Amino acid sequence: MTTKKIIDVKPPLIIAKKKSKTKQIGILATKSAINSKGLTQYIKANHFSNSYKFFKINGSELVELVESGKFISNKKHSQKIIKMVLDKKLNQINIDTITLSSTHLPFIKFLLKKQYPKINFIDPADLVAKKIFIKIKNKQSKRNTLKIFATGNVKLFQRKLNKINIKNKVNPISF
Repeated sequence: MTTKKIIDVKPPLIIAKKKSKTKQIGILATKSAINSKGLTQYIKANHFSNSYKFFKINGSELVELVESGKFISNKKHSQKIIKMVLDKKLNQINIDTITLSSTHLPFIKFLLKKQYPKINFIDPADLVAKKIFIKIKNKQSKRNTLKIFATGNVKLFQRKLNKINIKNKVNPISF
């Protein structure tokens, strides 16, 4: 498998920059993503002025809410976890815009908006859809297929996807 075929989810920083009035932007992603050199390089590659500040926020516990299905079955618990993950950072810094920089996080956007109605939560789905459209339009892809990959327990993830009506096969991937 070549990495050219994988369409990744990058934080929609340009959109966040346009929406932010405080110039304090949160990047909500998994622990591995926020600790990656790739994210740091991606921020630098966009050449933002020094007036913009980006705050990496570990959203791994929020991703777990989606993977476990608790965001559907236990909204009260989910709100508690969201508050625990975000309150400290949001109370210390005047962040007004947060990118949902994971394929999982848009599933809980409605809970995030409920907890923090004054924050702009930017969903990268439109950008990913545009990348896919361009790939299909330019016929770089012979077939229109969706392949799902997971780094953790593939069988467990498959069962959880089935619960929310996603029947595609989950493939293991390691880095």
